[in-house]
Amino acid sequence: MKKTFETFQDIGTFEIGNLTQDNPSCFNGFVSVKKYKVTIEEIKEPKEIIAARLQKLWDECKNMHHWDPLRRAAKKIGYEFKKKP
Repeated sequence: MKKTFETFQDIGTFEIGNLTQDNPSCFNGFVSVKKYKVTIEEIKEPKEIIAARLQKLWDECKNMHHWDPLRRAAKKIGYEFKKKP
């Protein structure tokens, strides 16, 4: 059975480590003997789509600790927010 999904979660080394298993195993009643291939691929989208998502997060943000990370993300794509929270 093929399982495909989309996510906004950046799949990093922690998540990959949780999925990586080098040898077959049997643990807590789960037998893992079949192999699976996992592919992580960024979905390329226009800058305008990303900017609109960032702007929405910015507009709805009530936590000042998120302001700098949001500004950095916007700067990465050359976007400037329309108003300050």
